[in-house]
Amino acid sequence: MNVRKALTVAGMSMLAALFSLQAPPPLAAQEVVQDEGAFYRAFHEASQAGDLARAIDAAKAYLEKYPAGQYAEFIRKWQDTAQMTLLDTAIKEKRTDDMIKVGQEILAGDPENLNVIYALAFNIRRNELLAAPPVYQNAAAAVEFARRGIALVESGKTLTGVQSFDKGATLAWMTQILAVSEGKNGSAAEAIRLYEKSTAFAPSDPLVARNLLGVVALRQGQYGELARAYNALPDADRAAAEPNPEVKAAREALNLEADALIEAAAGFVAYGRTKGLPPATVDRVNQLLEIVYKGRFPEDATLEGLKKILADKGAPAA
Repeated sequence: MNVRKALTVAGMSMLAALFSLQAPPPLAAQEVVQDEGAFYRAFHEASQAGDLARAIDAAKAYLEKYPAGQYAEFIRKWQDTAQMTLLDTAIKEKRTDDMIKVGQEILAGDPENLNVIYALAFNIRRNELLAAPPVYQNAAAAVEFARRGIALVESGKTLTGVQSFDKGATLAWMTQILAVSEGKNGSAAEAIRLYEKSTAFAPSDPLVARNLLGVVALRQGQYGELARAYNALPDADRAAAEPNPEVKAAREALNLEADALIEAAAGFVAYGRTKGLPPATVDRVNQLLEIVYKGRFPEDATLEGLKKILADKGAPAA
């Protein structure tokens, strides 16, 4: 969805609108304690000068010192709008660290602001986790925001001002963030479970391609580890007419993972051919699929079994 639109409809104005706000009436010296007036003037001068960062700092200082002061309500409303403007600008300029900093400040006062949580999680995912190559510098923050967002959406909360909010798609991409993180952290089984859960939330969403490819990569990694372990066993033991228990266990584990990899790769190839994904990517996975299938079923020289698997998954003829 259009994150900028979601933020805008949630009440984010641009700088021109921000500084069109009218200040309260001029200070009456006899009615204001001198120190409070000095704190307010620091804010007022910065805001009038268009120095948003300095004005925000001055607003914070005033509210910390005079939370119930005569200008507190006005400054608090101004601060909310200013922070949203800063967040919107940081998102547009892809300044992730600033985006997270401002977002955290907003959430400190409004912890269930789904629009902000959504924007933070979505943009870290798009700009870093799904980049080529991926960047994991803010993966922990993405996971935190995704988990908070999932909890809010599952409780029934929706994006403010968005009429076409898609609960399934939102849960899908937030869960995908968790899957990417688990995969990076080496928890392949949990990552696979989360990728499959993500797909189940929105089976028609384009993110399914990324989920399927993620599962293939994880399965390939596990298959490679088991193949290396099996091949490390003595040649004589592996070639014996009656393999010993160690060889049997290693071979069974390898075959089970081969079956799982064949299933995952065939699923991606079928999906990719049906949806018109980039041929180079589909072909690369298909090559992997054929190699693993031939190793698992050497007796099927014509790959008839593999063709049937692909056909059953709805793949058109290659």
